[in-house]
Amino acid sequence: MTIGVSNEEVLDLSNKLFSSILLEQKKYMGLKGPDQDKSSMNETILAEYEKDKGRGFFFNYVSSGRGHGPFTELVDGSIKYDLIGAIGPNLLGHSHPLYIKAHLEAATSDVMMCGNLLTHQEPQRLTKEIINSVKGSRLKHFWFSGSGSFANDTALKMLWQKKDPAHKLIAFEKAFAGRSIATQDITYNEDYRVGQPKSIDVDHVPHFDQNDPEGSLEKTLTALNQLVKTNKNQYCAIMLELIQGEAGFVYGTKEYYEGVFKWAKENDLYIWVDEVQSFGRTTELFAFQMFGLDEYVDIVTIGKALQACGTLFTEELNPKPGLVAGTFNGSNAALNAGQKVVHYLREGNFYGEDGRMKYLETQFLSRLTKLSKTTCKGKIGYCGGVGSMISFEVGDSSKDVTIAFIKKLYENGIISFMAGKDPTRVRFLLPTCLTDEHIDEIFKVIVKTADEVL
Repeated sequence: MTIGVSNEEVLDLSNKLFSSILLEQKKYMGLKGPDQDKSSMNETILAEYEKDKGRGFFFNYVSSGRGHGPFTELVDGSIKYDLIGAIGPNLLGHSHPLYIKAHLEAATSDVMMCGNLLTHQEPQRLTKEIINSVKGSRLKHFWFSGSGSFANDTALKMLWQKKDPAHKLIAFEKAFAGRSIATQDITYNEDYRVGQPKSIDVDHVPHFDQNDPEGSLEKTLTALNQLVKTNKNQYCAIMLELIQGEAGFVYGTKEYYEGVFKWAKENDLYIWVDEVQSFGRTTELFAFQMFGLDEYVDIVTIGKALQACGTLFTEELNPKPGLVAGTFNGSNAALNAGQKVVHYLREGNFYGEDGRMKYLETQFLSRLTKLSKTTCKGKIGYCGGVGSMISFEVGDSSKDVTIAFIKKLYENGIISFMAGKDPTRVRFLLPTCLTDEHIDEIFKVIVKTADEVL
């Protein structure tokens, strides 16, 4: 199916440009320090940007737009490993051929942004790819949103309309749902809503406790039963992340989630799963598929690695006309890339026990565990995660020590971030393109950084 203008000249030039871009980007494939004559460029640009933006930046990072695989170049000429991928979207790494192809194809189209009122072929193709990937569930429809937060807002509106006037929501401790007016109340961390009025009624219950796996379900069910006893017929749904990203990749067992979900169904509550961060990154395309929970989910929000954001929902939750709308579905380039990425992930060897995601998980967790017991004993502690979502604790797991480690890691050539509070953890969102040689080098940098900071 052709999208945009196309003739022999356009195709020929596009193919030549694709090859030229890819060959140029492949020049940026190894760690490198800043160029002497550019060493202060990051700081100079960010200092000016800070005045306009009104706040500073965590890293002295300004991309040059050049990089390949796990590597990204900064404007100062330095090249680093990108192990956070813009907090999730860059699952395949930098300058992946699918990304380049999607950009070039979108350039042949007549507009930049695809609207909701006047649609294009790109969102239809991506929607079909997503719907085909959840055939084992009752999810039948997909609605695009401008961000993960807005996808969650859409889910909430659908649930409220269906369960009106039962508008209360049950969420989980350490949850992160976004920063919109509604989702900031679902998010558990009070620091993210200082000075904000309470907008929606949310009650939080304990999530799976990694320190008490056997007692977790009983604790959660006890709290849930107390809530519905106190607030009878007032709740519309339970909302949870199967993998709590901002908490440091905390997750439960299939038995735990089945217990919670069966309770929800018995109490006439819809089940809303937030996979904005976990989509594409676990050992199945969706985390709910990894846990075998297809039959339970009523509404699922996704984003980041999708290159777009949106809400999957059952026929039962299909809203009345007028409830959800919006200006944009997304850019044509992003929607085009999203379809290519999802198709690539579904068709490639990424999932299952022998898939790429499981391999990355095993490599990183086994090496971190070994370091915690040998050369980095007392410096690296807990490590965990699933698929390409990896976290570990350093030193006393305090926020100050973790930030110091992350910033030194950045200086030494690895971009990461943090997650969680008491404990705070180092967070990696690994690109799928890492080779064993890359992993060997990454761990040398981790050990070097641990020795310098801890």
